[in-house]
Amino acid sequence: MDQNLSGSEYRLLVEHSPVMSWRSGLDAKCNYFNSTWLEFSGRTLEQELGDGWAEGVHPDDVEHCVSYYLDHFARREPFEMEYRLRRHDGEYRKLFDRAVPFTNEAGDFAGFIGSCVDVEGRRKAEQAQIQRSMEQLALARDFERSILAIVSHDIRNPLHAIGLALHGIKRTADPVSLVQKQADVIARGVKRIEHIVGDLLDLSRVREGSGIAVEPKLVDLRSLCRQVIDEVEVVAHDREFTFNCDVDGAGAWDEHRILQAISNLASNAVQHGTPGTPVHVRLTGDEDKVAVEIHNRGAIPHEILPFIFEPFRSGQHHGSRGDGLGLGLFIVKSIANAHGGGLEVNSSNGATLFRLVLPRHTQTMKAVGRVGGSGSLHR
Repeated sequence: MDQNLSGSEYRLLVEHSPVMSWRSGLDAKCNYFNSTWLEFSGRTLEQELGDGWAEGVHPDDVEHCVSYYLDHFARREPFEMEYRLRRHDGEYRKLFDRAVPFTNEAGDFAGFIGSCVDVEGRRKAEQAQIQRSMEQLALARDFERSILAIVSHDIRNPLHAIGLALHGIKRTADPVSLVQKQADVIARGVKRIEHIVGDLLDLSRVREGSGIAVEPKLVDLRSLCRQVIDEVEVVAHDREFTFNCDVDGAGAWDEHRILQAISNLASNAVQHGTPGTPVHVRLTGDEDKVAVEIHNRGAIPHEILPFIFEPFRSGQHHGSRGDGLGLGLFIVKSIANAHGGGLEVNSSNGATLFRLVLPRHTQTMKAVGRVGGSGSLHR
């Protein structure tokens, strides 16, 4: 059975379609509008024919609309565009117009056929959604600032008081007593919270656009690496650290921030590397830049690897999520960026290598105070 529509059926379909339709001839002037278009505009066919339809286009859109149409007509290329057209009640509505060239029975170019739909409601809904999202984002940022104000003041102050009290207890208690051991546990907890507070404040600075400010001065990167290794070895009794240095470690960096970054990477290697395996630290580079490489056994899961530099992305290695906020790598990368350097990772064949790359001389110098501690890192 023949399912093709007849010519009269096609005409009825176009004429009474809910889509506004038009046609233009070889002179690029419109010679047809369906009833849906005419009902929308409230004008007669005679008023719309030729270039009459353009009288209803919004004054701010008409020049672009007509030139865009004529340009594609001359090139005989399909086009899509949006413009505002005056409705019968005088309101301008946003239309989405799609048009294609057509041919006559002989196969020769005969003009363009177009169809339009009113997208004003959809555009307004999209704008309203964007506005709501912006308002929610502003509220979230205000809430974040309030929380950070509490973190930076209302938590730091009592922590400082606890630290002072612990110092007094440890001075008077017997070094091998239970009180001394409990005081050590509390001291480690206080230090850990101080590190978390510092990480949160660093995150806030980066998110607000100010970034992590640095105050470069001449330092020896070799001594910084050794200092970090000595500190981490105290708590990582089952791990062996090796340090190899191929280059001169002199350069201009923010000493506190570089210590923080290297400490984070070394602690990360201990926590997330294969238990009992060694951690290798290497300093390499040339006259323009240096790189601190930290290598450990244990690969980062491939599903985590693309996101490890994002905040709040804690990895899960050996069944342990860790006790961090997932800010470590984000902050290390921010420190690297603040020095004009970068942070690279290569994790494959059961091993992971982080490479902190630093130019020997940081260009931008900002006077800032101490911000945050050298907290441990958790993927």
